[in-house]
Amino acid sequence: MAIQDGTAIHIEINILFFLILFRIAWQSARNENQQMRRVLFRYTTYGIIINLLLDTVWMLLDGRMFPGARALNLVINALFLASGILIGCIWYLHVLDTLGYKITRRLAALVLLPGAVFLVLNLASIWTGWIFTVNEENIYLRGPLFWLQIVVSLAVLFASLIHCLVRLLDKRSGVPRIEVVKLVRFYIIPVVGTLAAMPFAGMPGTWTCAAVSIILMYIDGQDQEIVRDSLTGLNNRKTLPAVYEDYQRQGGGLYLMMMDLNDFKAINDNLGHAIGDKALQTAARLFGQAVDGRRAMVARVGGDEFLIMTFFSGDAEAEAFKQSLQQRFAAYNRENNLQVPLGVSVGYCACAPGESLQESMDRADKALYEEKQRVHAAK
Repeated sequence: MAIQDGTAIHIEINILFFLILFRIAWQSARNENQQMRRVLFRYTTYGIIINLLLDTVWMLLDGRMFPGARALNLVINALFLASGILIGCIWYLHVLDTLGYKITRRLAALVLLPGAVFLVLNLASIWTGWIFTVNEENIYLRGPLFWLQIVVSLAVLFASLIHCLVRLLDKRSGVPRIEVVKLVRFYIIPVVGTLAAMPFAGMPGTWTCAAVSIILMYIDGQDQEIVRDSLTGLNNRKTLPAVYEDYQRQGGGLYLMMMDLNDFKAINDNLGHAIGDKALQTAARLFGQAVDGRRAMVARVGGDEFLIMTFFSGDAEAEAFKQSLQQRFAAYNRENNLQVPLGVSVGYCACAPGESLQESMDRADKALYEEKQRVHAAK
């Protein structure tokens, strides 16, 4: 049986996207920053790579007769259909991590459960034909429970999308809106491809479209690296103007906090720059934990200086947050018995409507200077 022109083009497209995604996954694996979000994004990419490969093998195999062809076709289809839901579950975990949820083993197991169930069902279908079957002419056919595969696939997809939309509408969310918008944009192309493929068995579309979305997200992520601090993973100064303008539009209650680490020079001089870098990474993590659940942005301004932009009901709440932040550092010191304790000084100001970012930073910086003077005077 000769390969038809449409099938040949489909195979060529699959191979092209396979090579591009393989390069993306390889580059991601080499990146020093291996946050959970990046790892889950890479696993999603691996899954799409595998499905493109399985899809290509299926097109070369379906309807062709040779010894073992039907058995191979059954296995290929079982893996292809099972991995589809599993990839959706991994993507769901990526979404939850991006939205600020802590990915515990229990949560991961719960989200991955549909993928595990349909892995069993699709493997069982090799003998039962529940989800799919392959006839004596070695042609793939949908089984009586194939509709359940579609329903669960879409349920996983739309459950994660609903999480994104709810967080997008929550103006006090701790996740920058631009990050949620990027997640929402991911769905557009794969959803169109999935809906277009539903009426037609074997129609290409879903995974090719998913590959396009992954590539676009990766390109966008590369652009973000320009405004991301490579050591801590936090935003850098270049992100501040756009976020400040966005936060100012949200109404009153915006505060800007400037922080720097106490005795950071002593850490570098006495313990070395490697320990100094680790101290900066630890501080970044503690700042991130402090704003968890708040609408806030944390940035590394330069050296050992950091900035938090968030909302408070007034100076009393801002002062309480400052105290809790310093207590968080003190608790870390007690738990880790550090040679040189890691401390932080904080200065803050309420951002007046119409005030420029630089004006707010100058006032917060002045408050930080006064705070450090008090710290040194108390020694």
